[in-house]
Amino acid sequence: MTKRVVVTGASGHIGFHVANLLVEAGHEVHLLVRNRNLNIDTLEGKGAKVHQADLMNVSSYSTVLDNADALFHLASENTTDTSDEERVISNTYGISKKVLDAAIAGNVKTIIYTSSVVVLGRSSNPKILLKEDDVVSSPESPYVKGKLLAEKYCDELLKNTSADIRRLYPSWVVGNGDLKLTPPHKLIGDFILKGQAFYFSGGISVASVQAVALAHVKAWTDGKPGEKYVLAGDNISFKEFYTLIARHSGRKAPSLFLPKWFIYCAAVGLKLFFGKKSSVDPRYVRSVIGNYSWYNSAKAARELNYNIVSADELLKEAVSDNRKRTSGLILLHQKNNTALKRTQYAPEDVLLVTGFPGWLGNRMVDIFMNGDRFGNNAVDRKIKLLVQPHFKGMISLPSNFEIVYGDITDKNSLAQALKNVKAVYHLAGVIYPKDTSVFEKVNAQGTRNLVDACIDAKANRILFMGTDSICGYGREKRVFDERTEARPYKNYGKSKYAAEKYILDKTKEGLVEGTSLRGFWFFGPFMPLRNLSFFKMFYWKRQIVFGNGKNLRSISHVDNTIDAFLKAEKRKETIGKCYWVGDRKADYTVDEIYSNIAEGLGRKYSPLYVPRFMCELLAVLDSFIGLFGKLNPTIHAAGKFHKDIAGEITAAQRDFDYKPQIGFEEIKKELKEMVQP
Repeated sequence: MTKRVVVTGASGHIGFHVANLLVEAGHEVHLLVRNRNLNIDTLEGKGAKVHQADLMNVSSYSTVLDNADALFHLASENTTDTSDEERVISNTYGISKKVLDAAIAGNVKTIIYTSSVVVLGRSSNPKILLKEDDVVSSPESPYVKGKLLAEKYCDELLKNTSADIRRLYPSWVVGNGDLKLTPPHKLIGDFILKGQAFYFSGGISVASVQAVALAHVKAWTDGKPGEKYVLAGDNISFKEFYTLIARHSGRKAPSLFLPKWFIYCAAVGLKLFFGKKSSVDPRYVRSVIGNYSWYNSAKAARELNYNIVSADELLKEAVSDNRKRTSGLILLHQKNNTALKRTQYAPEDVLLVTGFPGWLGNRMVDIFMNGDRFGNNAVDRKIKLLVQPHFKGMISLPSNFEIVYGDITDKNSLAQALKNVKAVYHLAGVIYPKDTSVFEKVNAQGTRNLVDACIDAKANRILFMGTDSICGYGREKRVFDERTEARPYKNYGKSKYAAEKYILDKTKEGLVEGTSLRGFWFFGPFMPLRNLSFFKMFYWKRQIVFGNGKNLRSISHVDNTIDAFLKAEKRKETIGKCYWVGDRKADYTVDEIYSNIAEGLGRKYSPLYVPRFMCELLAVLDSFIGLFGKLNPTIHAAGKFHKDIAGEITAAQRDFDYKPQIGFEEIKKELKEMVQP
């Protein structure tokens, strides 16, 4: 029987899976969302109704709740951050109080409220498994405080009203669909990226997101009014946790044991030095390390048929999921919009794209499948993607895409990739390798390999993704134009210039038809985690600005850049030339860019300027490190951030009608959706 249900938090991890199960069961599902993301788009595509709502403003959603058969309330800020207690408590207890009151006022029949095992506490004895009626004695973070306040409010409502509220307590939940990167997946990702040399005493309970979501639905259909259910998982020690991740990721398992007192003292020292910005809070160490977040789910297993999946199986999947996340593949999704207008290409007009997966490559494939925000640039074209072999089994695309596994540094793999190809979009390259010799191997020699293979295969048309580093920074003129001479900036700029020059030299010889499109500071969808981390700086009280903020910078949105590739490919007058591809406005100051970013994220821009002489010292340090073949991304970026790096798009406008449609007004909206505090 179809019933009307409302879900909050469907853009998040558990909420997405709960809503998906409800949709697939045939119910009329209404989603209350603040910001859209891929999860919401997916659910809407399956038939869910989406309502834009501010959960702190009841008037924005009260009518949706009226007489609903069920409310699944999962919206909450899941974080270990301790720097802004007021915000976190508002986004846990504050939101829950508003929503629960509105649901009761709207005569919602059943409320399924998602709490957390953090309100139950932890045990110092691994033989004692905590249950539904245990209560944490000392909340270690604003998140725990907020969830505990919400828990107590549920108790009050059950005592003073006739509301049917059923509470669920998930533990450490892992599985696909986590777009916002909850603490479990962040910890897993950090280990895969950096490794860890030490382990410590204590343990966690790892649960399956699919099993937890199914238990939510079962709590509605089979659960009892007023009841509580622990949804924990496989109870394992921290040493077992790290060992399992190491086994599946190829990382070395930690072998050094650190006692709790040592880690606690280190956390206190970091707190004293960094204050609220410290990454490890002493209260968190005291509560978590040496204690066991192990729980008893017998009641949920008995009444909700709850199933516990082995941690080994779950963490193996989590490692695979992390690889998809870091490569951006987790966000790639065909929306199957049958009304979308597509540009038609002849069957023989085959395109090869290098640099997929990657920021620009991912968005390019996304636009080819689904169009951009304006419904433009979707294509009906045979497209080959040159993909490195370690991505095997991770990519699923429509039939007009062909994956060819290979590498631009492997000449033998290029012949197959270029078979029957007419045009190449060459996006592949490295920006921040640990070893600077990779610049020459990939950017320069890899491009030479590709161009030579194109000549052999008669794949004449090559469009190259260039960079502002080819001209370095403004010297004689603050803003580059089409006559600005190349003066490559350090190893990266030299390698990209060598690649561009080889393409254009072979074009002069009549062997290929090459064009270089030089980009600037990138913005847009499929942004890598390292770039998202930069934007999180805007949630600090002060934003670090290298220089005085008055230097000029141009920006390039990936959608505008992709549009430039499509337009330039068709225009003969672009052959043998290079173009600046940026925003309509070429001469933003850094202060203007930062102000726009802050506004988009709803934050106040409060700059902390690093003097220019210190930036120059960092540039010298960057060069010194480079003598040993090493590169530190932060030092490298800081060493040139204070310089003018801007270019005008006049030539691109003239030769191929380049019209960047996305500027900062659109970017600000994107940032609000992509960047979470």
